[in-house]
Amino acid sequence: VASAAFEPERFAVGGRGERRMEFRSLPQSCVIRIYNVRGELVQTLRHDGTKNGMVPWDLRTKDNLDVAPGLYIFHVDGGELGETIGKFAIIK
Repeated sequence: VASAAFEPERFAVGGRGERRMEFRSLPQSCVIRIYNVRGELVQTLRHDGTKNGMVPWDLRTKDNLDVAPGLYIFHVDGGELGETIGKFAIIK
């Protein structure tokens, strides 16, 4: 289980707090597609260069539902700069 420096301290807060992850070090213009292990598209995020190479994701699907725990695959398409594929897990 990992955490990041940008996460706020949880002092006197009930519940699990804000659920979010960030894609960082992105090309100035790119599209991020997130898939479940069955190959179904979960969410599409776009980076237009306005957030310093970072795009946050609120861990909600394209239908605005909470994502389920499990393994996910992401595909970053940077156009002429190329593309990359990776994976991450969500646990609750």
